[in-house]
Amino acid sequence: MLKKILFILCVLAFANIAKAQRNNDKPYVADTTHWSKPKKATYLALVPGLGQIYNKKYWKLPIVYGGFAALIYSVSFYQNEYDIVRQAVLDKKAGRPISDPTLQPLDDANLVSLRDFYRESRDLSWIGIGGLYALQIIDAAVDAHLQEFDVSENLTLKWHPDYRVQAGRAFVGATLKLEF
Repeated sequence: MLKKILFILCVLAFANIAKAQRNNDKPYVADTTHWSKPKKATYLALVPGLGQIYNKKYWKLPIVYGGFAALIYSVSFYQNEYDIVRQAVLDKKAGRPISDPTLQPLDDANLVSLRDFYRESRDLSWIGIGGLYALQIIDAAVDAHLQEFDVSENLTLKWHPDYRVQAGRAFVGATLKLEF
């Protein structure tokens, strides 16, 4: 399953570079000079962590790789436990003795329930890997967009408390001042 995911990621990463037909003998080189910074960060983020490196947000790398490591460990753990309990269910249905002594006291319903729990947990871990992958791509794209955002002194939003007395009545509020 992991090989299939890695294959799909490689295909997606190189799909923009590949050409079906060439008109001349010159090798094709992707022209990235017209790409905006967000677009380049998004394409680089197809490989986990490269978008964060491109945006110079190195502190996010341990979060990205730590998240992937934890989720991959979770998939491995739940898959191993699922295989053990599934074999116990098959052994019990076939009338063979269960090899794992911790599962021997459980009845059929509890074994099936435990097997389903491990399968669901494994599947949720796979979904978590997909979610983390999408999240790190979105993070790289948004971060690159925000780096191009104009935050100069010409753009300001200032507020200050306001107190007015009109016609004998006191008004308390806030004033917002937006300057371009």
